[in-house]
Amino acid sequence: MPLLSRRGVLAAGLLAPALARAQGAWPAAPIRFVIAFPPGGPSDILGRLVARKITEQKGWQIVVENRAGASGIIGMGEVARAAPDGYTVLINASAHSILPTTHKDKAPFDIPSAFLPITMLGRTPMLVTATPSLPIRTIAELLAYARANPGKLNYTAGSPGGGPHLGAELFRLTTGVDIQYIPYRGSGPALQDLAAGNVQLGFDSLTASAGLARSGQIRPIAVTSPTRNRAFPEVPSVAETVPGFEADTWVAAFLPARTPAAIQAQLHEAMAAAIAAPDLTQRILELGTEPGGQSPAEFDAVLRREIAMWADVVAKAGIRVE
Repeated sequence: MPLLSRRGVLAAGLLAPALARAQGAWPAAPIRFVIAFPPGGPSDILGRLVARKITEQKGWQIVVENRAGASGIIGMGEVARAAPDGYTVLINASAHSILPTTHKDKAPFDIPSAFLPITMLGRTPMLVTATPSLPIRTIAELLAYARANPGKLNYTAGSPGGGPHLGAELFRLTTGVDIQYIPYRGSGPALQDLAAGNVQLGFDSLTASAGLARSGQIRPIAVTSPTRNRAFPEVPSVAETVPGFEADTWVAAFLPARTPAAIQAQLHEAMAAAIAAPDLTQRILELGTEPGGQSPAEFDAVLRREIAMWADVVAKAGIRVE
C-alpha cells in the first residue's frame, strides 16, 4: 500500500471531522461559542465560565470568540448564517428579546425565527441606584419625590434601547412617575456621571453597578427581580413596593434554526450540567446572577413573553432607536 504524501496526510486530517460528522458522531470537531458582546461583560463572563466547565466535564473542545457590535446583531448574524450542525453556538444577552422590536427593520434577518434556544445561562436583576446627594433611599421615597417634583428627576440607563433603558421605561410606565432619560454610550460613563452627581438616578445591571454600590459611590435603592438578590440581600426588590414589577437581564445560548433536535438536546444537557456544578453555581451567584439551565421549551416561552412585553413598552414609551 503506497504511503500518503504529506499533502495527502494533511488533507485527510482536515477531512476527518467532516467525515465523522457525516457518520453521525457529534461533536467531532471544536464547537465555537460566538459571544455577541465585548470581552469582560456579563455575556462574555458567563459564556466563558460555562465553556470551561463543559470542557472539564465532557472533554469537548470549545473555542470562544467575541463578535461584538450593532447591539449584538454582528454576532447574531454570524450564527444565523452558520451551518445548522451544532458547531456554532450564540451566547447573547437579553437584547435578543428587545431587538425584534427596536431593530426589526435594521437586522438583515428575522431574529425570532433565525435561532433555536438552548437554555438561559443566568438571569441578573437591574439595580436601581441614586447619586448620594439625592435624598432618596427607597422606592417609596423615589415615587413620592418624583410626584412632588414632576419632570425634575432624571435617570441614566446606559445606551438607548438597551435592556436597562427599557426596564427603566417599564418602571416609569408602571408607576406613572415623570422622570427624564439621559442617554449615554454605555454603562461605564453613565455610572461614573451618576457617582459624580451629574445625573440623579441609575438603572443598570447589578453586575455593572455592584462595584460602585458596594463602595458607596452610588446608593442602591432596589433590585428589579421579583425577590431580593442573594448578592445584595439587604436591598429590597421594586416588587415589594410596586407589586408584580420585574425587569431582569439575562445571558443565554442559541443555535442556528434547523439544527437537529438531538444536537440541541445534547448541548442543553451539557450546559445544564455545567451550570449545576456546585463550584460554578457558587461563582454565578457571586456575580449577583441566578443560575439558569431551563429546558429549551421553558426558555422559548420566556422569550416569546418578553418579546411581546418589550414591544408594548417600546410602543407606549415612544422609544426610537436610530
